[in-house]
Amino acid sequence: MEAREREKLVAIVGAEDAAAVERFLGGCALCTLVEAADGADSDWPEWARAAAVLQRWLEAAGRDADAERKLGYIHCTVEAQKVVPTAIRPALPQAVARMLKEYGFAEQ
Repeated sequence: MEAREREKLVAIVGAEDAAAVERFLGGCALCTLVEAADGADSDWPEWARAAAVLQRWLEAAGRDADAERKLGYIHCTVEAQKVVPTAIRPALPQAVARMLKEYGFAEQ
């Protein structure tokens, strides 16, 4: 991640979440996350916060996955939430946390 991308990320989600997002993305650029969020018609800062939630969960479980697979998990969470009425739909980071609690992160 380039320095200017990191600065923007820190400004939007905070240093702790930005560090988790960097670990989430590995060698990928921030634009990878932004493009995935755009493709799902979602707000990229929410995706960044959700990425931080997922990355911390994986680290706490002593696990890892590539960025593509982790982005896919967030995308699936977004799709699953579409059946929930907007008025009661949880924010994406909370939805990811709930999905991890209920279903975990399957081995591939």
